[in-house]
Amino acid sequence: MSAVVLYGPPTAGKDTVTAALRAVDPRFRLVTKLKQGTGRSTGYRFVTADELDALRQQGRIVVETRRYGNVYAVDRDSLEIPQAQGMVPVVHIGNVADLRTLLGRAPTAWLRVLLWVPREVCAVRSRQRGDVDTPKRLTAWDETAQDLLDSDLRGLFDLVVRTDRVDAGTAAKEISTAVDGPVRPLPPEELRSSLALAPPEPPGV
Repeated sequence: MSAVVLYGPPTAGKDTVTAALRAVDPRFRLVTKLKQGTGRSTGYRFVTADELDALRQQGRIVVETRRYGNVYAVDRDSLEIPQAQGMVPVVHIGNVADLRTLLGRAPTAWLRVLLWVPREVCAVRSRQRGDVDTPKRLTAWDETAQDLLDSDLRGLFDLVVRTDRVDAGTAAKEISTAVDGPVRPLPPEELRSSLALAPPEPPGV
């Protein structure tokens, strides 16, 4: 596989695991997302609305998301240039619709990893890292959990990592091994069980 996508709620460890991946294998390269808006700059390249629109017109925007009052986007060049150099780009995604959009261009090229923590761990981690908007992070956690419950998850994820149970180094080694070996998509019931999320009840229950 030539790319990795990490899906998960806030504080699930996407940044921490990505850094650990780089320590395990220098091939892994975080994709710097484009960001139009305000707030945290680490891991992003700020662009103006006009710059983002120009990239859209060039067909270079693979996926874009609106959250926290900002626009986040992935530039096609940030994927294809590292791949041409033998690198493995790592993309962070927060909802299933964007994940499917990202995978649509070449689904078999991606290792699809779901990073997860329970809601109470999200709250603790958010406060510990000094977030000033912890309630918004918890709302995003709720939205991510509901997204997983509402979505067709068949064939969507290859690996689930509970970062409240394993450290970043262990998670990185597991992901690195999976990139170079055969994997099987996780059945939805196995996936939801590992997250301790109940499936939706049938109508009339």
